[in-house]
Amino acid sequence: MAQNSARLLALKLSMGILVAAWISFWILKPTKTWKKAWHSAEDLANDTFLRDSGLNVVVFCFPVVGFAILSFIYLHSSEKEKIRNKTSLTTHFRVTFSKPVILKSPIGVISLGELSGAMLFVAFLFWTYYSNVSSDFKKLAPYPPLKLSRQQLKVMHMGVRVGSLSEFCLAVLLFPILRGMSLLRVFGIEFEAAVRYHTWIANALVLFCTLHGTIIMSIWGQKKRLLAEITSWPKIGRVNVAGAISLISILIIWISSLPVIRRKYFRTFYITHHLYIVFISFFLLHAGDKHFYLVLSGVLLFALDKILRLIQSRRETCIVSAHVLPCRAVELILPKDPGMKYSPMSTIFLKIPSISRFEWHPFSITSSCYKNEEHLSVLIKSQGQWTSELYSKISSIKDEEFGQLKSLSTVGVDGPYGPEHLLHQRYYNLVLIAGGSGITPFMSILNETSSKDSTTNWHPTNIVLIYCVKQVQDISMLTPILPILCQPTAEITNFRLKIFVTQEQGSTMTAFEVLNKPPRVIKMLPSTTKRSVGITQEGLIWRAIIVALAFVIFLISMVLLSDIFVHQVHGKPSRKSNPSWINDLLLFAAFVIAMSCSAVASITFAQRKLRNDRRAMEIPKKVIEEPMGTTDKKSGFLFEPEIYLGKRPNLSDVLSDLTNKIRDESIGVFVCGPDSMKVSVASFCKNHTKISCKNGLSRSVHFHSVNFSL
Repeated sequence: MAQNSARLLALKLSMGILVAAWISFWILKPTKTWKKAWHSAEDLANDTFLRDSGLNVVVFCFPVVGFAILSFIYLHSSEKEKIRNKTSLTTHFRVTFSKPVILKSPIGVISLGELSGAMLFVAFLFWTYYSNVSSDFKKLAPYPPLKLSRQQLKVMHMGVRVGSLSEFCLAVLLFPILRGMSLLRVFGIEFEAAVRYHTWIANALVLFCTLHGTIIMSIWGQKKRLLAEITSWPKIGRVNVAGAISLISILIIWISSLPVIRRKYFRTFYITHHLYIVFISFFLLHAGDKHFYLVLSGVLLFALDKILRLIQSRRETCIVSAHVLPCRAVELILPKDPGMKYSPMSTIFLKIPSISRFEWHPFSITSSCYKNEEHLSVLIKSQGQWTSELYSKISSIKDEEFGQLKSLSTVGVDGPYGPEHLLHQRYYNLVLIAGGSGITPFMSILNETSSKDSTTNWHPTNIVLIYCVKQVQDISMLTPILPILCQPTAEITNFRLKIFVTQEQGSTMTAFEVLNKPPRVIKMLPSTTKRSVGITQEGLIWRAIIVALAFVIFLISMVLLSDIFVHQVHGKPSRKSNPSWINDLLLFAAFVIAMSCSAVASITFAQRKLRNDRRAMEIPKKVIEEPMGTTDKKSGFLFEPEIYLGKRPNLSDVLSDLTNKIRDESIGVFVCGPDSMKVSVASFCKNHTKISCKNGLSRSVHFHSVNFSL
């Protein structure tokens, strides 16, 4: 145990050093000292086998790739630590930085950590822009082709430097959406929160690209050289037409990503998002290889992530059964490899070819890997185009002909992906507040808490679940967790369920009837030749090897190709004697070689694992014949739900009642639902950090926002 702890500490320090080095490079890059030293370093590198291209790869790419490799090793080693340290310094910082500081904003509730990160991001951009522009203004050189005035030269340089800000945005843009990489898990960031950060950075990228193009083209327009300049393709230097194509592609992506379009026309959003290939390719041609090295680490890891997920998702599984609920929701039961483990609040991506052959949609897993070793479940509410079509297809299956839609049972699975740090396990007193579909992440918490086989030593003393819905029929969303209410367990001793129906009046008997109504169970009759979820998943160490392999192959390919194809002048590579596009093409070729080798290695490993693991060849018949069923409610509720019609929860009363039952522990308040609900709860927790008890003592209240996928 002590040896493993020392190893984890060493890995943390190493990862911290790499991150600090990468950030330092970006901070120092605009300075005069760095530019002078960098030119000297490139000259020295050209005298070695590494060349200037290899130096750029090592300096700007290796820290991030090295961090990803060490992260996989760290996660692999930390899995051996079964007991989570709830009082660790890391957990304390995570709790502190999750406190809400801005409640009402166009982008929802903003925590202390998010605000701090945004301020540092803006400060860095300001520093970079100021340093570059001030340096350019000190050495303005005339531009003969356009005969610009001094003022126009300044504006031109300002526009160019705005474009340099987009480089850093692109460098970090892809990090939040690396689902299969280790970056999210190490920092404990949920997928939906990561997508939020990706959106923020993307908006900044689009802004800087648009300003860059607008300023430059306005100068060309003043000189009546717009068409000539925008279509030029010089032998050496910027390729303006490539920049124009790149700008158009990113604007199309941004427009299709607007909430109004994305929610109503998801397939349009999904298809146009693949224009990122056009954007990145033409960004390389426009900016040149030396600028592309700055963003290479994110592109490299993103491509590897895509390759690994594509290989994994090609192994289709099946839907064992489906539970149709009255609230236009369906619970899908999938077969799971008993050896696959995942944490609560994990996300899984599903693709059903009979609905769409290309669309992947994320959903929160509602089951626990310890309570249901051979099954995995997701609860899907009919809300969008894809989910509505899924519900319509399943609910329309008649009892006597459910086998006729066998094609619907085939499903592609990517994941699961979950956070490494579980903040809810820091508290022994939980208040879970959910609205509508936001109940799904909390279901996995409750299922794992009620499991006797869970490896964690954490068992909460008190749990209060507050569930808010608009209509009575939406209460049926709670059907998957009814076993917790009906069957006694030693793990949950004090559980309270409060249900609030906000937009309907009437008798609570009607609500209880909806809650007790069993779902319609449909057996999909899947093929036993399909594989369970989790079979042939690549391990963490294998992923670390693949990342290291890709980086080494890319570096070697880049060095060799540059040495072979770049003309030599006095024994050194000369960029001036070659068209700029040759260096770009060599970088692209090295990238393709590295990705191809990584793909071949991954496919070979997966096929070998399939041959060695006979369990992967078919799903056990008992998994299909005995799917997860519903609970017999004849014995009644062990924890009687409290149902309120036409009311909204009074959080003050709930917390005051809870504080009178506990001793000296703090209370964790977790909310998952619409932004308006998060703002309301965050505002309350911000104004009531302490809740007084009858005995005069007070308890600390900590707010946490949870994101869900549905």
